[in-house]
Parts: sequence; structure tokens; C-alpha cells
Amino acid sequence: MNINHVAPLEERVSRLLTSLSDSSDVKTRYLKLPGGLLSTCLLYIDGIVDTASIQEHIIEPLLNDPTPEEEELFIPFLIQSVIQVSDIEVVKDMDDAIGKLVDGSTLILFEGLADILAADTSKWEERSLTNPKGQRTIEGPDVGFTESRSGNVALLRKYIKNPSLHVETQVYGEFTSTSVSLIYLENMVDGDILNEIRNKLKKISLDSVIGSNYISEYLTKESKTIFPLVMNSDRPDVAAAEVLEGRVCIMVDGTPFALIAPAVFMQFFQSSDDYYINSEATKFIRPMRFILFWLSLYIPAFYVAFTTFHKGLLPVNLLVGFLAQRESVPFPTVFEILLVFVLTEAIYEGSSRLPQSVVITISLFGAIVFGQASVEAQLVQPITLVIISTSFILSSIIPIAIMSYATRIIKLSLILIAALLGLYGIALFTLMLLVHLCYLRSFKVPYLAPVSPFNWQDMAKDVFFRNSIPDINKNIPAFHKEEPMENPEKEGNDS
Repeated sequence: MNINHVAPLEERVSRLLTSLSDSSDVKTRYLKLPGGLLSTCLLYIDGIVDTASIQEHIIEPLLNDPTPEEEELFIPFLIQSVIQVSDIEVVKDMDDAIGKLVDGSTLILFEGLADILAADTSKWEERSLTNPKGQRTIEGPDVGFTESRSGNVALLRKYIKNPSLHVETQVYGEFTSTSVSLIYLENMVDGDILNEIRNKLKKISLDSVIGSNYISEYLTKESKTIFPLVMNSDRPDVAAAEVLEGRVCIMVDGTPFALIAPAVFMQFFQSSDDYYINSEATKFIRPMRFILFWLSLYIPAFYVAFTTFHKGLLPVNLLVGFLAQRESVPFPTVFEILLVFVLTEAIYEGSSRLPQSVVITISLFGAIVFGQASVEAQLVQPITLVIISTSFILSSIIPIAIMSYATRIIKLSLILIAALLGLYGIALFTLMLLVHLCYLRSFKVPYLAPVSPFNWQDMAKDVFFRNSIPDINKNIPAFHKEEPMENPEKEGNDS
């Protein structure tokens, strides 16, 4: 075989090892090919590759199969007839070779040949399928996404067996090289929305992308709001349903939550259970969900406003009961409300993140011991505990957990403004909140659609009431984006 003038094999291997800081988990294996004419070296990172596959499908074929002596036929022959790996490519650049190595490929270098073969032998440690944690349902499938992006894409394909389901995968993060996939149906997706998402992803300049929230915050960083403009879900059936409605699903490697865009306010009140029970039952459940959500926001604020500024508007018997309780409590009403509210949130945060064995203890201590002890110590009124507990229970009916963070902020803001301005402050805050919601856009789609701008066809389809499944399926998915405003100067010139 004619050997071109390239750096010696050991020198090239040494340069690769130096680029990887001589990490101890980078393994090398030198081989002498049949006939003793050519030396080769295999490089791989232990723990992220299938060593059995390397031995069986790379090393054994290289040592046992004869190879041609013609240099121009050598690499193609190895790829087509010797190496038994499904995904293999020729790499000419050292940086590309390092990228393939850290992604789970095995590099094959030859003495005297500049080309490097990168064979995909990756085998990442992954957990098996488990129940979804973010959106539990009584009926319906009980399988959730995992941290494997490719596995999550496969779960989506299990639901949508259609050739028009398109997957685009790019790598983001200078240090993490995280794979991110856009998934959509070509014949249903809105082209403007898809292009906007693509353009924003192209501008990503992050050093690391560890979870889906890194992508979500970057996509919506221009919108200063506490409301989520991108929905997330760990349920394959929910993600598949959203894709079938023309939305774009974003899968990020390393996280079990898929991003769904665009997202509107009404989506966060649609539970998976709504589609696994009779549509007549949802005519009661979903309106109740909306009503209880708004009550959870305003009950504490109204209590503070009425007991602080508007006592005359309360029924006499109720007012007498409130005043009788207040005689033994030294703190003002707003301080009581804030104290119980903060402690309730602390208990919730602790029970969400503490080990499972401690959660029951913390919950019982907070709900029973703190409540009873604080009333007996005359630190808070019993009605204060009732108000905050009721508000907390009502706010838990939101199916999508990410909306609960905005709920807490709004609830706290309403309490504070009610303590300052009473009912007038609540009315002013409500007006500002509605204006803000009407102003928000999720990838050009109005956040309150189809309520504002009003669209009766979509309203009757699946908003406050769910229509029957056959009626929903026969409607063509469409997003009502704002029409572009005409340029006044252009109109004047045209006239």
C-alpha cells in the first residue's frame, strides 16, 4: 500500500489525548492489521460506549478480514465490507473527531492515512420508562418521557405513525453539545411559527444547555412576563396531541420534559383526563376549573380588602365573627395573611424537594401542628388559616404545573395591593393584568386566543367546553395571528 506523508500514528493519537486533557477514561487500543503492513489505533471513552460491540463488530473484523493494498480502495472497503457498525463516517478534521469521540463514537486511526473513521458505538446509561410525574391522570396511558431524546422521539412516533412527521436535530451549547430536536407535521405546522422558532434557535449562543428550560427561556427572553409562553409536558400523548394540532414540539437531550410552542393561556387548563372521559362530563369539570382558579387568586385579597377598608360591605353576622377573632390577635390582618401564605409556600417547596421519607412528616407537621399551635398561641385567626388553605387547595387544580409559579406571584401581588388600596387596588391590578394578557404573544399568536381576539369556532371546539372527539378531529388546525398593520406612509404614496 502506498503511504501518504502524514504525521505518525502515535503522534496523532497523542494530540487527541492531549486535547482531552489526558483523561483517564479515554481508552486506546493498538492493532496490527493482517499481513503486518498497517497499524491502527482505536480510541473511545469508557462508560459511554458499548465495549462488546467494539470487540465484536470492529476489532474482530479488522483482525480477521483481509484488506486491499490499494490506498484509494482501503477506506471504502472497510466501511462497506469489514466494520459492522450501522453508523460510520469519515472524519478529516481533528475537532470533528473529538466531537464524535465525546458523543460516544469510536475513532479508528491508521498509520499513514489522514482519514479517521468514526463508528457510532454509543451506549448511554438511561433509566427505563416510568410514570409521568408532572401530569398524572386517572385514565389514559401511564408512560412518561425519559432523559433520552432519541427515546422520546421514538415514543412520539409510536403515537404518530405518519411519514409527514418531521424531525430536525441540531447541537447547542459550546461545552455540553446538547442535541435538540424540532418535531412537527409538515402538512399541519404553521410555516411562520416554525420559521420564527428556527431563527431564534439559530441565534442561541449558550455555553451550556442542560435542560429544556435553557431553550425555553432563550426563545421567550424578549417577553418580560411571569406567564409561561412555552408549555412543557412529560406525557407522550399530550405532546402528540399538540403536534397533531399544528404545534412544534422541542425535545432536549437530558430532560424528560418536552417543550410545546406556541402556547396560549387556555392550554394550561386542559387536562389529559378531559380527553379520556365523556365530553358531557367535561362540560362541568373544565368550567369549574376556570372558576376555581380565579377564586384561588382573589379570595385572600378580598378578605384583606374587606376586613381592612370595607367592613361596612360585609354582612353583620360575618363582621361580628371576624371582630371577635381579632380581639386576641396582636397583628394586622395583612401580616397574618402574609405569614400563613409564606409558611404554606415553604411547606409546599420543602415537600416537593425533600426525600420521600420526610415529606409526610413535613406535611403533617405543617398542616396540623403549625395550624393548631398558631391559633392556640393567638398568632393568627382561624379564619386566616381557612382562607389561605382554601386558596392553596383551589390553586392545585391547575393541570400544568408550570402555571402555578405565575399563580403564586399574582396571589401575593393581589394581597399587597389590597392591603394598600382595598377593592380599588384589586380592580386596578385586575385591569392591568388583563391588559398584560391581551398584549402577550407566543410566537405571534395572541396569548388569550381564541377568547381575545374572539373566535367562536375555536371557542366552541375546545376551550371552556370540550366538543366531541369526532368534531374536534374534523377541524383543520389553524392559529389566528394578528394581521400586519399597513404602513401609513406607504398608503399615502400609493394614493
